[in-house]
Amino acid sequence: MKNKKNELTKVALYIRVSTDRQAKEGDSLEAQEKALTDYAKEHNYIIIDKYIDGGESGQKIKRTNLQRLLKDCETKDIDLIIMTKLDRWFRNVADFYKVIEVLKKNKVDWKTIWEDYDTTTASGEFWLNMSLALGQMEAKRTGERISEIFEHKFKYQKTVCSGKKKFGYDISKENLYIINNEEAEMIKDLYNYFINCESLNKTVTWFRENKKQLGHASIKIYLKDISYTGRYLRKKTNEIIDDFIPRIIDDETYHKAQSIFERNIKVRGNTFTEYKNNYIFSGLLRCKNCGSKLSATSNKNGTKYYRCKKYSICECNMNKMINEKKLETYLINNICSLIDQKLINVDIENIKIENNEKLIKTIKNKMQKLAELYLNDMIEIEYYKTEYNKLKQQLEMEQDKNNESTNNIENIKKIKKLLNNDFFTIYYSLSDTEKRELWGKVFNYLIVNIKNTNDFEVELIVD
Repeated sequence: MKNKKNELTKVALYIRVSTDRQAKEGDSLEAQEKALTDYAKEHNYIIIDKYIDGGESGQKIKRTNLQRLLKDCETKDIDLIIMTKLDRWFRNVADFYKVIEVLKKNKVDWKTIWEDYDTTTASGEFWLNMSLALGQMEAKRTGERISEIFEHKFKYQKTVCSGKKKFGYDISKENLYIINNEEAEMIKDLYNYFINCESLNKTVTWFRENKKQLGHASIKIYLKDISYTGRYLRKKTNEIIDDFIPRIIDDETYHKAQSIFERNIKVRGNTFTEYKNNYIFSGLLRCKNCGSKLSATSNKNGTKYYRCKKYSICECNMNKMINEKKLETYLINNICSLIDQKLINVDIENIKIENNEKLIKTIKNKMQKLAELYLNDMIEIEYYKTEYNKLKQQLEMEQDKNNESTNNIENIKKIKKLLNNDFFTIYYSLSDTEKRELWGKVFNYLIVNIKNTNDFEVELIVD
C-alpha cells in the first residue's frame, strides 16, 4: 500500500451490476454505493472517486469505468480499491490476475467488504481461485440460458431481442417490428432510384440531398437488406426466417437491386483488380477540412479519384473528389516551387537551433553547479535528486527540439537534391506503385483543399 504510517488511507469504490435481476436481489448500484460509502466512513478512509459500471458483464475486462480506475491507479494517489463482493470485481480468472499485476505494480491493494479473502496463505489463494472459477462458470451458464431464451423468442415468437430499431420500422410494446410509414417510403424511393440510375454513388448523393443524411455504408446495407422483403437473415446461422417482419418492398424490386450490384462488380472486375493496390497517392493525402486521410476509388473506366474518408460516414462535409491524374500533373509542374517555399524555413530552423544551443549550455551549467553544491554538503541528497531530474527533463526536451529542427533541414536538403538528380526523367518510367514510393520520399503527406475536381490547393508536409 502506498500510504505511509499515520496517513489516512485513500480508497476507490468499485461498483458493478449487469442485470435488473441482480438489482432486485439487493446488488443494485445504489445498495453497493451506500454499503461501500458507509464502510469507508467507518474506517476513516478518504474516498478518491467512485467507479460505477452499470449493465456491464464481470467477464469483460474492457469495462468503461474499470479501465478508468486502472488508469487512475497509475496517475492518482490510490491506496486501496474496495467492492462489496468478488463477483462485482471479476468473474474471469485470467483477467482478474491481469488486473492484479497492474495493482501490484502501482502498490494498490483491494478488498471485498462482504467477503473475506486472505491471499497470504496457500488455502486462501486456493479459495480465491475456486470462487473466481465458480463465478466464471455461473456467468457462462447464465449466458447460455439467455441465448436459449432469445433463440425461442426470435425464431418462434418473432419478437425483437434488442432495443435497436431498423430503419423503416418501429418496435411495438409487444416487442414486434411495425412499419414506420415515413421511413418505409424512403426505402421504396431508395430502391427505385438505384434501379433506375444503376449507380450506388449517385444514389447515395441523391438520398442525402433529398431524403436523409446517412452514411454511404448504411445506404448500401439498406439496398442489400433482405429484411425489407419480410424475411430475416440470422447472421449467426445464415438461416432465413420467413414472415419475420412486415414487408416494405416486393421480391422483384429486391432482386433487381441485387442484380445491379452483381453486374457492377463484373463490369468493374478487371479494372478493380488492376487498380486496387496501385493508387499513386494512397495514404499520402489529408483532408484540409477535418484532417482525415483521403480514400482512393476508381470508376468503371479506371479513372482514379480521392475523397475524404469521413464524408462517407457524415462526419465531414468535404464531398468533392480530386482526380489522381490532375493532382499528379499539378505536382510535377509545381513540386520544385513547393520545396523552395520550404527552404525559406531553413533560416528560421537555424535560428531555433542557435537559441536552443544557448539554452542547453545554460542547463548543463546549472547541473554542474548543482553537483558541486551536493559534493560540498551544501544541499541534501533528496533535494539534489529532485532538482537534477527537473533539469535533466528540460535538457532532454531542448535536445529533442534541436534534433527535430536539424532533421527538418536535412530532409528538405535531401529532397531538393533528389529533385535535381534526373527526378522527372526517372519518374515517367516508373509503375504506379514505384511512383507512390518515390512521392513518399519527397513528402510525408499533402494537405488537400478540394474546391472541385479540377480546382484544388495543396500544402506539402515534410518532417
